Amino acid sequence: MGRIKKIKPKTYKLEIESLSYEGRGVAHLDEKVIFVSGALPGEVVLANRTFARAKFEEADVSKVLITSSKRITPKCAVFGVCGGCSFQHLSSKDQIDAKEKWLKDAFLQQAKTQPKNWLKPLQVQDWGYRRKARLGVRFVSKKDKVLVGFREKKSGWIANMDRCEILHPSIGEHLAELGNVIEKLSIKSQIPQLEVAVAENNTVLILRHLAPLNEKDRLILLDLANNLDVIFYTQSGGKDTIKPLDRAVDLIYFHPDHNIEMVFLPNDFTQVNFKLNQKMINLALNMLDLNSDDEVIDLFCGLGNFTLPIARYVKHVVGIEGDAGLIERAKGNAHRNDIQNVDFYKADLFKEVAGFEWFRGKKYNKALIDPARSGAIEIVELLFQLGVERLVYVSCNPATLARDTAKLIDIGYKLDTAAVMDMFPQTTHVESIALFKI
Repeated sequence: MGRIKKIKPKTYKLEIESLSYEGRGVAHLDEKVIFVSGALPGEVVLANRTFARAKFEEADVSKVLITSSKRITPKCAVFGVCGGCSFQHLSSKDQIDAKEKWLKDAFLQQAKTQPKNWLKPLQVQDWGYRRKARLGVRFVSKKDKVLVGFREKKSGWIANMDRCEILHPSIGEHLAELGNVIEKLSIKSQIPQLEVAVAENNTVLILRHLAPLNEKDRLILLDLANNLDVIFYTQSGGKDTIKPLDRAVDLIYFHPDHNIEMVFLPNDFTQVNFKLNQKMINLALNMLDLNSDDEVIDLFCGLGNFTLPIARYVKHVVGIEGDAGLIERAKGNAHRNDIQNVDFYKADLFKEVAGFEWFRGKKYNKALIDPARSGAIEIVELLFQLGVERLVYVSCNPATLARDTAKLIDIGYKLDTAAVMDMFPQTTHVESIALFKI
């Protein structure tokens, strides 16, 4: 096995020209591109090399010599060390402006187009918004301390943090307390992870453990749960081993403008930012321009996050999702909200779908798709066959949205409207929405 080549230390003096899609400063030196973490356009910095290849290198800022007027003081004490955030040195407005530029650039570079209309970006709250997260847990024997938090940048170590400013306060303000209590467990070195799910009505922590909990451990966790007003679940193996430590609870979020209550399990996919999700739903419904004659299809529907609000205003809507558990919950949510003009089907949308009941001979005049980061290239070319005249595409990756936009234009759609949405403030994650018409 070959030895890993060690990078020789090197410090550069660099003029930062622009911002990369990952939120790093971009500079050029000796015909190489240098990506600089923590640097902003217009700054002159000293930076230490961390990675090198033939055409590019990576570095971290060690000192800012000339400071951008846009630089602000980060709110978090471990910003720059923790890998959870990368944008706290920019204001909320400058963050969303950068994300909008990245989306514009992606459309131009990959689809050779721009939307006819740009809507004002959606923003809600900058801090304490994140309701779903996977936190690392590690017992550090040299410090005799359990750390709970996000991992450090470019490292498997857990950042030494007492609180997290982007996590919902029910958990974000209690990381040190969680660590202190886990230290008391008999298996403190056998706990690698806590999964967080904060609903409107309950907060659940899924404790991943690699060795069995004893009765004393159980009582320690129940005492903490009572003090923090949280519910512990445990996970000893795969997803099928997730179970309540003491009692199961329903987790709920709301679509108040549409009189809908959504129930989900702690490990189900939900949007992390509930307030932004409510605004996103309303924007998507407005872009679809729904009416009582519409037949709508919602692809990658999950729990029915978009499907059920759509159902309030149309003749019929069909939701398609590849996860059987999510389909089961989507059907339960339809029943819970007395919505009867909706059907849900399980299907892998990355495979052949022509034989499915919901596809064969069916027509839908409107559609919504909300795929994962990999996009939906396999399904977008089928939309014309389904009769879709108006499509809303919700994306978490500008690159795959732009790629799929090129395909949609190729088969006859036009990009009408687009907007970015700040689902993950303080990070470089870009959520966006686009409207296509025949």
